[in-house]
Amino acid sequence: MKEGITMTRPMIIDLSEWRQPNQINYSVLAQHIDYAIVRVQYGSDYCDNFYQTHLQRLQELGVPTAVYAWVRGINHKDMAQEARIFYERAKKFQPCFYWLDVEEQTMVDMRGGVESFRQTLKNLAKQKVGVYVAHHLYQQFNLAVENFDTLWLPSYGTNSGVFQGVQPTVNKNFDLHQYTSKGRLPGYSGSLDLNRLSGRKKLDYFTGKIPATNTWGIAEKGTFILQAAIHLRTAPSTGAKSLAILQPGQAINYDAFAHEHGHVWIRQHRSDGTYGYLATGTSNGTKRTGTAWGQFK
Repeated sequence: MKEGITMTRPMIIDLSEWRQPNQINYSVLAQHIDYAIVRVQYGSDYCDNFYQTHLQRLQELGVPTAVYAWVRGINHKDMAQEARIFYERAKKFQPCFYWLDVEEQTMVDMRGGVESFRQTLKNLAKQKVGVYVAHHLYQQFNLAVENFDTLWLPSYGTNSGVFQGVQPTVNKNFDLHQYTSKGRLPGYSGSLDLNRLSGRKKLDYFTGKIPATNTWGIAEKGTFILQAAIHLRTAPSTGAKSLAILQPGQAINYDAFAHEHGHVWIRQHRSDGTYGYLATGTSNGTKRTGTAWGQFK
C-alpha cells in the first residue's frame, strides 16, 4: 500500500481459484476486509477448486461472505439448470448474497437467458441476487438489470491498484464498483480485485448484518488525538477484529464512551453505518487507572 494513499472502506474483495489458499494468510487478510465475494463456479461444468476453503476460512474469521457464479448457459433451460447447480454448491455455506457474473456471450438472447438464471436462483435461495456485467458488453447484452436487487460494475481507469475517482459510465445506478484488479492488501502478496460501495446502499444491505444500535456506553461527543498507535476495533475488546491501526497524531471523532474489559473505550460512528471502538487507556471498570493514550478535545 502506497504511503499517503487512503484505501476505500468498507473494503470489499472478490476471490476465485486464481488466489490459492497456500498463498493467503487468512487471519491477516481478514483484518483488512469487510466483505468477500467468492466464485463458486465457471459455468455449471466447472467448480472452482478452492471456493470451499475460501468460504470456510473467511467465515471462521467473521468476514461476511457472498458467492458468485460466472454465467455460461447456452439456452434458457441450461441457464436455469446452471442456477440450480450454483445454489446446490453454495447453500451449505449460507452466503449472505448471491451474484451472477456476466462477462461472456454464450447464447443469442443473453437478456432472456440471464433472467431465467436470476428467477430460478431467486426462487431457490430466497435471498438477494445481484449482477456483475462486463463494462464493454453492457449495452450489447441489454440485461434486465432492474430485476436484480443490485448492480455491480467494473471500471478501472489506469488500474493503479487504488481508487482514483473513475466511475462506471454505462449505468449510473450501480451499487458496487470494482475499481482495480491490481489491489494490494496485507495477507496476500499478489494482486486482488478491490471494490467500493457507490453510496446508494450501506454495507449491511449486502451482509445482512444490522449496524450497531446507539445504546452503548455514555453519550458524549468529542475528538481524541492519538499519542500512540492504537487498533480501531469492531467491538470494545482487545480480542475483537481490528479495522485499522490508527497512528500518533491522528484524530478520531467519537459519540460515546464506556469502561469495559480493562480499558476506557470510545466509539466512532463510521460512514457505512457501523461503529469502530478505540481503547484510550486502562480502567478498573469504573475509572481510568493510568494516563490517557492521547488528548481529548
